Parts: sequence; C-alpha cells; structure tokens
Amino acid sequence: MSECRPFKEVKLQWLQQLSCDADLSDSAKCVALYIITTHLNGHTEKAWPSHQTIADATGKSVKTVQRAVRELEIKEWFEVKRGNGVGHNTEYRPSAPSIIRASGAREKTDKIVTLYPAEGGQIRPIRQPEMSREGGQICPPNLEKEKIKKPNPRETAPPRVEPRRALPLVFVAETQLQQISQWCNWLIDQGMPGLEKFELRTMKCGKYGYALPGHWPPDSTNPRALEWLAFFSQRLNHVAAGPTRQAEMRRAS
Repeated sequence: MSECRPFKEVKLQWLQQLSCDADLSDSAKCVALYIITTHLNGHTEKAWPSHQTIADATGKSVKTVQRAVRELEIKEWFEVKRGNGVGHNTEYRPSAPSIIRASGAREKTDKIVTLYPAEGGQIRPIRQPEMSREGGQICPPNLEKEKIKKPNPRETAPPRVEPRRALPLVFVAETQLQQISQWCNWLIDQGMPGLEKFELRTMKCGKYGYALPGHWPPDSTNPRALEWLAFFSQRLNHVAAGPTRQAEMRRAS
C-alpha cells in the first residue's frame, strides 16, 4: 500500500486523477477544481468557501453546487463537514483515499532507473568529448572567421578635437578703479601689455567699461588662471591680425 503523502506533494497527481474520472460529472469536476486551486489552505489542507461563493465563481446555481458537493463526497474525493449557520461555512478537505491514490501515482513517477546493467538498468553510453579525434565528423570551416578583416575607418582617423567653448565675460565699469588696476597689474605680471591693447572696452547701460573673464584677476590657486591667460593670448593675436585682414580686404576691393 502506498504511503499517504502531504497533499501539497501530490496535488498535481490528485488533479490528474480527478480530471480522468469518467464516473464524475463535469459540474463536480468544476467545483472540485475551483476549491482546490482557489481556497485550499496548503498547511491545514482545508477550505471553507460558501455555496454562493462557488456558484458565483463557476457560473452555476447554488443547487447545482450542492449536488456536485454531494457527488464528490459520495465518490470519496472530499471529506465534507457541513456548517450549522451563518459564519460557519461548510469545510472541505481532500479525502484520505484520494490522497493515497495520488501518492501511489507520485511514487511511480519518482522511480529512478539504475544505470547498472547487472541491476536491470540501461547501459550508459560512453562519453566522447573529442569526436573528431576518434573518427567523428570533421568540423566544417568557420567562414566568418576566415573573412578578411577590413580596416575600421574610425581606428585610423585622427583623434577628435573638442571645440573650445566661449569664455563667459563680465562687465567691469571704468569707475571700478581698483578692479581695473589689479587687472592691468596681473596682465603685466604675465608678460602682456596693458588692458587697452586688447580692445575689450565696451558700453553697458550708458556706462563704459571692459568685458573681462571675471570681476577680479585670478590668484595663483585659481584653477581657471590658465584658461583666462589663454583667452588674453588669443585676444591679443586677434587684435594683431586685424590690420592685416583690413589691408587684404582693401586690396581685394
């Protein structure tokens, strides 16, 4: 006799045998399937849905559900403990005979055939990881690997140079004598001419002043000092090239 296992271990076999029971009506199978898959508690192996709940879910009438429950009880698919009023629903539990039948079906599927011929098992084939060395098929050539590798234009292209972004300038009025003086002194310390040589003088809101990289010149610890120094160098080159461009334009005209 098969050992009675917990229902959660043989649930699949139980449902398979239920669906193959030719003596069970379709309504009974439908009700049993709904109870097992929706309301059964996996620990207590019990369910408490009301007849109205089952009828609403399966689309059947309450009387049809009651007849299906009696059929499942008579044919030993469920153990039914009927309630005695509101708040005490009928209790459903898979019957012990049905669980034993499902346990027997589970044991058949759990049997393992031994691989030793002396014990009636099958002969295990010998593994041959290197078939080509022992007379196996010759591995066909990989055409993808034999293709000539074409040079990638991106590999031979010169490195991309990121364009330099324009340096944001601020307006320093000529009336700010201390700031203008410090800028002139800083430019002289860097080996450059005075502030007037850079042609940075402009007007804003009716006041004359200079468009400079900052309100004050940078000190030695400022990381942007080199960037500002490059700005003045480029500006000086631009101013120096101005007369040459004007002469070329006059000759062209």
